[in-house]
Amino acid sequence: MMRRLILLSILMVSMSACAQNEPLLDILMDQMEAFNERDVARLVDNITDDFIWFSITSDTLMIEVAGKETFRTSMETYYESRPPIESLIESYTIDGNRISFKEVVSHDDENGINVSSSAMGIYEMRAGKIYRAWYFID
Repeated sequence: MMRRLILLSILMVSMSACAQNEPLLDILMDQMEAFNERDVARLVDNITDDFIWFSITSDTLMIEVAGKETFRTSMETYYESRPPIESLIESYTIDGNRISFKEVVSHDDENGINVSSSAMGIYEMRAGKIYRAWYFID
């Protein structure tokens, strides 16, 4: 009887944790879908007004974008200068209000050959929106 009670308690805690993590995963997946659809308005809607996007290399930390309107302009310029591109989330981990993930981006090069690259990313959420983004790039 005690064993069943312990298993039931573990199951309830696990289900509660999964339910709390769903909004973070939903936001991540919506952001990737919006990215693939080139839906700048939706991308912007998923971030806070004081959003900051950091890029990190082995020896550099830089701010790519600070603020909602700067992000909007950056994404519009990005799409204007790029061929169709697709993002895929290969894996993710949720810890509190942060979701870390491995993203693979692919597109066809000028010779029609599909090329891809990957990066690790972390989104920090506040009030149901992306507040900070860190991308670890090569």
